[in-house]
Amino acid sequence: MLEPAGSHGVWGLDDYQHLPFIFGAGQLVGHEEWSPEVIHDNSLVEREMKDYMYFGCIHFIKSVKKGVPFGESSPTLNDISGVPNWGKVAQGMVKMYQGEVLNKHPVVKHFKFGSLISFNQSQAEGVEENSEIQA
Repeated sequence: MLEPAGSHGVWGLDDYQHLPFIFGAGQLVGHEEWSPEVIHDNSLVEREMKDYMYFGCIHFIKSVKKGVPFGESSPTLNDISGVPNWGKVAQGMVKMYQGEVLNKHPVVKHFKFGSLISFNQSQAEGVEENSEIQA
């Protein structure tokens, strides 16, 4: 049910990216030393990326999108860094995931048929002719 990369535009979070950020923000909830704006401190992100999933995700994005200001390459995450605490980040990420992924009704664009789900050509032709799905 996940949409392909880039389906939300080049600057938004893709469907498959939400969960690591949700878990990572949850890991940082209640952390008194760091607020969400510390993602802009590259040395801290690199130092803590192995212990904190959110920092690992941010580090990956920064390493892939080198030479581009973070605010331009990832404006959604940049905006989130202005939130006052990790609890709000985690709540917002869950709401974003619910709205962008769980509440969507995706259309299957490509589907591989095999032994578990077979494709019957004659039945499919009948559907096109009658324009109704027959059980």
